[in-house]
Amino acid sequence: MTNPDKGKILYNLPWLGILILIILSLAFLLPVLPNDFWWYLRLGKDIVANTSVPSVDTYSSTIYGQPVSYPMWLSAVILYGLHQIGDLSLVVLARGLMVAVFYTSLWIICVKKGLSGWLATFLTLLCALIGANNWAVRPQLFVYPLFGFSMLLLSSNFSINKSDSAQDIQLKDNEKENRFSTSIYLLIPIAIFWANLHGSVIILFLLVIPYFLFYKRTKKFFLILLLIFISTLLNPRGIMLWIDTFQILQASGNQFSQEWKPPVNSGWQMNLFFLWFLALIPLATFSKNKLKLYEWVWLLGFGWMALSGTRYVIWFLAIILIFTGWFIQGLLKSSSFEMRFGFIKINIGLFFILVLLPVSLLPGIRENWWDESPAVLSSNTPVNAVEWLKQNPGLPDPLFNDYLFGSYLIFALPEKPVWIDTRFHNYPKDHWEDYLSISNSEAGWSDKLLNAKIGTLMMDLTGQINLIYDLENSSKYCERYRDDIAVIFSMCK
Repeated sequence: MTNPDKGKILYNLPWLGILILIILSLAFLLPVLPNDFWWYLRLGKDIVANTSVPSVDTYSSTIYGQPVSYPMWLSAVILYGLHQIGDLSLVVLARGLMVAVFYTSLWIICVKKGLSGWLATFLTLLCALIGANNWAVRPQLFVYPLFGFSMLLLSSNFSINKSDSAQDIQLKDNEKENRFSTSIYLLIPIAIFWANLHGSVIILFLLVIPYFLFYKRTKKFFLILLLIFISTLLNPRGIMLWIDTFQILQASGNQFSQEWKPPVNSGWQMNLFFLWFLALIPLATFSKNKLKLYEWVWLLGFGWMALSGTRYVIWFLAIILIFTGWFIQGLLKSSSFEMRFGFIKINIGLFFILVLLPVSLLPGIRENWWDESPAVLSSNTPVNAVEWLKQNPGLPDPLFNDYLFGSYLIFALPEKPVWIDTRFHNYPKDHWEDYLSISNSEAGWSDKLLNAKIGTLMMDLTGQINLIYDLENSSKYCERYRDDIAVIFSMCK
């Protein structure tokens, strides 16, 4: 007997291939941002070299020796390993695979819940385009597929047909509710990996706990929920992982990070996000398909998170994608919108062709046929400036640096600790205020530099214009280096 869900996917496989083709192409062409990636490489290298996760800071001159925690240690090791084996080409390939698997999981959920393949592709692609700002190469990337798999396991996955009445759908739903799938045990290994890949493992519980309380309140599922929690303790920090997580969430330095701030309706991606958010109201009102109570908790809970912090938008996009598909499926009354491909063998072949095409866009390959191919590193990565610092080790310490430059400096110039970097939660509020005051050349900036005994400054040519101007007119610091990205000053002799 053929699995109806499997049949739906196979008949719509070319639509999935088109989706993955576009997502992989974008993921391979997007530059690697310097924000977090480089200090994670340094962390991974240190973990491998010392066979332990650092517990105190050694990367900065300002919080050196203070306690730090790295719940994302495994992601750092993986990134370092990928970089060692295949340089940035393999890192970018991994980025593409992670986001492709994530959105494929969401697409499958939509199709299994009755949405047409082409419409599932359109909505999932829209979701991907809006959330592409969250595709930076960092640990969160590795838990996107785990979130997708968790949604796949927890979503109502009974087969929906266009001809099913509301009563048929309810009967199938009741049948599924009374049936316990052993696949739910996969949440346990998901929890183990998530707890070691990224500190956001609490996201898994924001899915599982409402599911238990409002849908599957059985002794067996409670046992699974307990095992999921115990599984998160299988990490280098044990129960301290949860304490570390809440401390990171409450760290005063987070307020200086844009991704911890509420999203604003600026730019086409956020325009689409807020428009989609509002469109859920009429869709939910007029669709014959309704949400269960736990799904409403997901929608409201993740919606509140998304509106309180930009970093949570990508999780909420996954939620509203699935529910939008479910609502639209309840609005369509005929199968005239269905566009399937009839020959499964041809579908499989076409799928693999579409999925493999973007490989030609990988860095290290595209340069062979694309004369003006985009650079793999973003333009604000201070490669040349750091190389100049390496060749001029006699400049006085400590180094004051642009916070974005800090990540690359931690990796590429480990012998010179940074003043600040993108580990927002590690630096206290007053340190960030001092950094901004100096960077913006506010009153007293010179005294702050002298009090900190700053010997060398490495600044962003576009982001710290006022400070650079004042340094040019200062008798205390002299310019030593300048390129299109960075300017370096040091104490005048």
